[in-house]
Amino acid sequence: MPRADLSAARAAGLALLGQQLANRAQRLRNSVVEELSRPGTGRTYRTGYKTEPHRTHQASAPGEAPAVNTGRLRQSITAVQIKPLHWRVGTNVDYALFLEFGTRRMAPRPFLRPAADRERERGSP
Repeated sequence: MPRADLSAARAAGLALLGQQLANRAQRLRNSVVEELSRPGTGRTYRTGYKTEPHRTHQASAPGEAPAVNTGRLRQSITAVQIKPLHWRVGTNVDYALFLEFGTRRMAPRPFLRPAADRERERGSP
C-alpha cells in the first residue's frame, strides 16, 4: 500500500494553529491593556507639585490592577512571536514586576495574571 503524502495537510494545520495562537496572544495583550485602563478606587493624592500643581491621581487599591498615571506601563504591553508557535505577552517596564507581585511595603496590583486567567477560562477560539 502506498504511503500518503500528508505534508500539505500538516503544513495547513500548523498554519491554522499558528494563526490561532497569534489571535490568542493578541487577545491576551488587549485584555491586559483593558485591565490597565480601569480607573483606580484607592486613595486620591496630588501629583506634579511643581509642573502641574493642581493635578490629582486616584491610585489603585491593593489587589486591583494599577491605575494609569503616565500610561507608560499600559503602552509597553506587547505580544511578540519569539519563535514558531511561541508567543510572549508582557512588558519591558522595570517596575511592572513590583506592581504584579507587590513588595514588602506595597500589596500586589496584579494585571497580567488576572488577564491570563480569564483567557485560560475562555479557552480556544
